[in-house]
Order: sequence, then C-alpha cells, then structure tokens
Amino acid sequence: MSPPALPRLSCSTITFRDRDLPRALETIAGLGFDRVDLGALAGLCEHVPPTGTTAQLSAVAARVRAASLAVTGVNADPGSFNTRTDHAGVRDAMFRLLDFCADAGSPRLVLTCGDPEDPGVPAAEQLRRVAGGLEPVLDRAGDVGVELTVEAPHYLRLVNTLARTDALLAALAPGITQAWDVSHVRAAGEDPAGLFPRFASRVATVHLRDALAGDIRRPMGLGDIDFPRVLRAVRTAGYRGPLVLELETHGSPFASKEEEVRSALSHLAAASAQSSEEAL
Repeated sequence: MSPPALPRLSCSTITFRDRDLPRALETIAGLGFDRVDLGALAGLCEHVPPTGTTAQLSAVAARVRAASLAVTGVNADPGSFNTRTDHAGVRDAMFRLLDFCADAGSPRLVLTCGDPEDPGVPAAEQLRRVAGGLEPVLDRAGDVGVELTVEAPHYLRLVNTLARTDALLAALAPGITQAWDVSHVRAAGEDPAGLFPRFASRVATVHLRDALAGDIRRPMGLGDIDFPRVLRAVRTAGYRGPLVLELETHGSPFASKEEEVRSALSHLAAASAQSSEEAL
C-alpha cells in the first residue's frame, strides 16, 4: 500500500489512537504498511505507556515484536523538564522508554520539546532546563544503542516558533537529533519545504500531516502544505530517514480512519510523482 516512490513510509499508531495496540497494529499492517511508529503520549495515545513500569513496557514490547512490523520510532511524552518539579521521575521514565526501544527494536525515542510554556519562568530558562535535563538521557541512549530525538518546533509546546527551535537546537548536545513535523512547522506560520534544507543535517525523522497556519490537524489535502515541494526538499537534501504518516485529525470528513489513510496515501503518491516530474 505504501507508494513505491515513498519506500520508507511508516504509519504512526497515533493515527489509530481510538483502538488498543493490537488492533492498531493489525489495522496498519492490513493497510499494507510494513513499518510502524508507536505512540506514547500521555493522555492522548498510550499504546506504549509513557510512564509504564519495566514489566508493563516489556509486555508491550513483546506484542510489538509479534506484529512483524519494523518500528521506526517511539513518539513519547513522559513529562518534561521545563515545568515539572520531579525531574528525576521524568528522567527515569525516559530511561525506561529507552530500554523499551531497545527491547522492541525501535532505533529512536522521539521526545517533546518541553511542556507548554510556563508563563512565570523566562523562556530562555525553560529552554536551558530542557537541554540540561536531556543530557543524562542522551548518555543512557548511547548505552542502549538508541537515538535520542526531540520534536521541534511543536506548535502546542514550549518550542513553538522558529526562533525557539534555533535556540533549543543550539543548547542541546550535538548527539540529540531533530524530528521535523511539517504540520507543526506550518502551524507556526512557516514553510516546511523551504526551511527543511537548513535543518536537514540534524533531522532523523519526518512526520507528515497537513495543516494551516494556526491549525495542525487537517486531513491530507485540506491544509495548504505543498507536499510535492516537501518531498522534493527531502529528496534533494539527501535525507534517508523515515517518513511517518501521523494523522491526528479532528472533525475529519471521512467515514473511517482507514478511508482517511487511503486518501492520504493517494495524495502523497500524487505529490511524489509531481515532485519527481518537476525534478526532471
């Protein structure tokens, strides 16, 4: 089902967050995908429990391995360091998620760029807390052979502008890579295709969902992201990481999520073909 021109296309279980993990994995495989991204977002998609115990995470890893889908990443929100007081608890949850990644065969753990901004603390201080808090997590990631990645920008989080993205990336240890979600870039009022070359050397995963300025949740084709340009920018930059279809839309006009995914695949196939033709 994945378009031949997009051989690295993965589907996030966030797309099917209304189902339990076994059903979500079965649906994704049934749609023709051979790769999956796993959601571990507190209160949103807990297919992987973001603050789960070692035993709970071990049981989930066994289910993931049994599904015979290659895992491209775990998109997680176990808490952050800019607003929480229990930083040790947040760090330990991240350690357990790294162990889960190693157990489930995920090459990377993708974390948020912080909780929503705390208006009582200067943003620069919050950015320093996030960067400092992630340093020991990066050390643990190296120990277990998992890449540590941060999603920035994120329209609904601390790092919700291009300026803050630049500031966070400059503060982070060089070994921490970047997740590039085109919907969050566009929602921030920016051009995800035009900006991609500036960040490409650090990007480890690209999330695909349509958007408008100020709105990250649009079915594919009902936002204004120019996906032919996005795919051309990704290809021209020599990016070789995964492309993740992450449809987290509300008020979708489709009768089912399966229908929405099939429509998105058709949209991306057409965009890929157009981007290839324009490159000739």
